[in-house]
Amino acid sequence: MEKYSPEERHQYIIEQLRTQNKVMASELAECLGTTEATIRRDLRHLAEQGFCKRIHGGAMSYAPPSGTQQERLQRNSDEKQQLATKALSLIKENQLIFLDASSTNLILAGMLPTDKQLTVVTNSPLIALRLLEQKSIHTIQIGGELDPMVGGAVDNVAIQSLKRFHFDLCFLGICAWSSKDGFCANHYQDAEFKQVVASRSSESVVLATQDKIEIFGRYPFLASAELGYLVCSVYNAALRAVFEDVPCRIIPTQY
Repeated sequence: MEKYSPEERHQYIIEQLRTQNKVMASELAECLGTTEATIRRDLRHLAEQGFCKRIHGGAMSYAPPSGTQQERLQRNSDEKQQLATKALSLIKENQLIFLDASSTNLILAGMLPTDKQLTVVTNSPLIALRLLEQKSIHTIQIGGELDPMVGGAVDNVAIQSLKRFHFDLCFLGICAWSSKDGFCANHYQDAEFKQVVASRSSESVVLATQDKIEIFGRYPFLASAELGYLVCSVYNAALRAVFEDVPCRIIPTQY
């Protein structure tokens, strides 16, 4: 006789997905006192209901809707401050830098050093306005139609504008990372835009909050091996398994 009803198992699995982002059938079977075959049926049912994405041996959460730039700014604000602070060490005198419309980049823009001459290009009006307050920074805002959910321009006009630059560093926001797909966005056009930015940069940098790690994103734009620096809150086992064998440098805010 099963220890838990299907509804109880489903609720437990959903909660684990919410807190852990990824679950394995073998571990769930042990925790719930049932068979892996039963858990696989549960995961299949939850995937059909849109709660998760099936992967080999388990399931993974979908990246949640991002919200507007201002809405994103309110989430995990302390963690984003820590990430931005760590990222400052990468910025050198006279660099040409790109900041996309990530909410963490909006925080980073307000922390850029005033004792360095920098040129910063952005597709985000809010970031451009913040940079105008700093006299040592030459700010360039690229044009195009503004996407209210992205918080910046990511259309073909914006993409064409990128061809005028070769960046020393680009800082790219993500909606998800997984060991299989690498770094992902929630919007197709945004993913295409980020991909072009990365191709025009000597080094790409991602500042990733913990809730973005090991979840399923719909639009991959950068493989793990193509990243220059990953600034993250915790360098966990999932990240270590991938990044130990690639040239990307990891900068955790804590160990």
